[in-house]
Amino acid sequence: MPPSWTKTVPQPSPEKSKNPVTVLVTGFGPFLDKFPINSSWSIASTLPSILPATESHPVPVRIIVHHEPIRVAYNSVLDVIPPLLSNVCPKPDIVLHIGLAAGRTFYTVEEGAHRIGYDAIPDVDGHQFTNEQANKRWPNLPLVLKTGFKPEDVWQRWRKEISHLSVDVRPSEDAGNFMCGFIYYTSMAEYFKLDPYERPVIFLHVPDLPTKEKLDQGREVTCALIRAIVASKERYGAGNGAEENLNGEVVQEGRQETDANFSVT
Repeated sequence: MPPSWTKTVPQPSPEKSKNPVTVLVTGFGPFLDKFPINSSWSIASTLPSILPATESHPVPVRIIVHHEPIRVAYNSVLDVIPPLLSNVCPKPDIVLHIGLAAGRTFYTVEEGAHRIGYDAIPDVDGHQFTNEQANKRWPNLPLVLKTGFKPEDVWQRWRKEISHLSVDVRPSEDAGNFMCGFIYYTSMAEYFKLDPYERPVIFLHVPDLPTKEKLDQGREVTCALIRAIVASKERYGAGNGAEENLNGEVVQEGRQETDANFSVT
């Protein structure tokens, strides 16, 4: 079956047409010997540049993918993400980071990320990002930042979009204590410094997708998520992040201590 965005679909009438929404997408490079191809970049690098408006999706979507995978290194994220968010043109309405959760068979949309806790797992350069470094870089930011979108609404819309597929998609509260959580917090921190309540950033974890069939399905699942985010943003905006304690006194009960990728056996 061809991907849904290639099908001939009914077009909305001109009077119902809306301005396009711009979505900036990133994916990561390889970092696990057992999984030399990172599915997050396989998906991101093959996304269509346009999701056209339809009767059921009146908002057209322009997708801009960062030109290369983000290196799985703390310094690389810090070197790339803040300038990217400041300089990309047109300015994105939505930022979608995609990362690999190799030990899973399902997709998750992540609600938030932590400021600290990235000192447990070395990156591809053998470096960690200590709590001291995090507190120095983000001294007045909350310990937890959450997306400005409504995760439950996004998830429900996403499920509806892919109801014809046999795919497991789930909500998740925490992007983990490695590069996925780190890039998520880094992006949200950039927006938080401009407006504490406007965080149009969200994170998608994808499983390993070793075959063309699974990759094609993963691309369709991702396009469906983008449609869901756009629709949710139209309804609720991107200023719905929880009012985190600005002093950083956030209860972290239940946080996973090991990133999903490093529970792989």
